[in-house]
Amino acid sequence: MSAGVAAASQAIDLFSLGRAAQAAARDAIGGRSVFGCWRRLLSTGLWQGPASAASAFVEEDDLAALGGLSAACAVGANTFIATSLPMLIEATRRGMRGLLRLPLTPDESVQQQKQRLAVLADQVREGLVLDGGVPTPDEDCMGIPALLFFARCRLTLAGVPHVLVDLDRLGSKLGQLTLSFGADELCGPIVVERALRLGDNAGSRAITRAEAAQLLRGAGLRAFERVAGGALEEFAP
Repeated sequence: MSAGVAAASQAIDLFSLGRAAQAAARDAIGGRSVFGCWRRLLSTGLWQGPASAASAFVEEDDLAALGGLSAACAVGANTFIATSLPMLIEATRRGMRGLLRLPLTPDESVQQQKQRLAVLADQVREGLVLDGGVPTPDEDCMGIPALLFFARCRLTLAGVPHVLVDLDRLGSKLGQLTLSFGADELCGPIVVERALRLGDNAGSRAITRAEAAQLLRGAGLRAFERVAGGALEEFAP
């Protein structure tokens, strides 16, 4: 296959998958999309982010240093981002919101990727409690591979309520594009006010609540904010 034909084929794939994933997301969420202020429990035991954040999350990779899920819950973590199913199951049994990182690496073929997602979809149908998947491409998979992966996550994981955009990993530009490929929730450094991106703050990926809502509306979605207790409130323009 020539380079030109391959590029055209990928463009068709991107277009068709994006349309299908966006339609699936609308069916699943009724045109609603979600953002929320998040803070992270670091492995040091300190919090990163505003104390008022509705979602206080901990990553599975940080649990060992923290002393386990019990210790994380004791200091206020209410959301768990898992990398393994046993820890996801334990977290949801404790009443935490359970999310699962879905890695995307260049050494995995599309077929392997589809098989992996299909196995997870079967586990959800069999009773696995999973409130959202967090597609997480590595640096070599940003751009079109990430968009295709988001679309496949949405289309394959029909029983999973949310496909989340980790703005701290993807940034707002790629993050906004994923909203047209099946994503429906923004997570990460979303704040009431942010400092100008100057000097030491030049690389900050923080966005304001109003900017988050604008990203969602730019994708033709209604913007809802996740507030205390996990409730969703429509964000006024």
